[in-house]
Parts: sequence; C-alpha cells; structure tokens
Amino acid sequence: MAWINSLETAFFLYRSRTALDARSGECRSILRVARARNAGNGLTGYLHHEDGRFYQWLEGPAEALQQTGALIERDPRHQDLDYLWRGTQPQRQFDGWDMGFGAAKPGSLFDWVAENGVRVGDTVDFARGVLGFMQGALARGA
Repeated sequence: MAWINSLETAFFLYRSRTALDARSGECRSILRVARARNAGNGLTGYLHHEDGRFYQWLEGPAEALQQTGALIERDPRHQDLDYLWRGTQPQRQFDGWDMGFGAAKPGSLFDWVAENGVRVGDTVDFARGVLGFMQGALARGA
C-alpha cells in the first residue's frame, strides 16, 4: 500500500453493515477469532457494533493490517464495507488491546457524535469522532 511509512504504525477505520446481533454466538466467535489473529499478527484495535453496523479501528504492522483488511472485505458477514480513514500514525491508539469490543444500545454512537459536535457530513471529522467515541468507551470500561 502506497500510504504506508514503514517507521510508523499503519491503521484503518471502517464501517460495514451486518445482520448479526451483537450478543449472538456468531458475533462472539468473530471477536474470539479476531483477538487470536490480532495477537499473533501484532494488531490492536476496537470493534463497535451498533444499529446493524460494525465500526472497527485496527492498527499495527502494514502487511498484517493489509492481510486482515482483505479477510474482512471477503467476509460475507460484512456488507457495504467503507473505509472511513486509513494511514499511518507515530503511536497506537489501542496499545495493549488485541480487540476491544463495544455493543451499545441503539443510538449511543450517534448520540455521542451529536453531543460532541461531530460533523457527520465531513468524512474526516466523522472518522475522528468515531475514534474518539471508541477511546471513550474503553475509558468507561465498555
């Protein structure tokens, strides 16, 4: 990927539609497999499920990130996958988390976005807002 600087940590944030319920066995299975794969590949991140959508921030070595992204893109449990933000960063946002997970009551992400003045029509502002929500969820123990 041309956007990767080997001295920095690569990342992406995507959203996708899903028919899975956040508390289903299949959703728990996705999380279990992702945590094991991420630990083995040096990836960290956060997965949020809300209103029939997944939002995931994933970060780590560029090659492992690219391979994992390709797996997610082919996974039929993810539909209409859209990358909101990707690039490199000097340090991780979710260091120490193979995969944090949040499943909120409907509207919590969007309530947070509205309460924090995030402009949903601005892709960069929205992506930064989703990241802020995820970081706050970890701080709240979600």
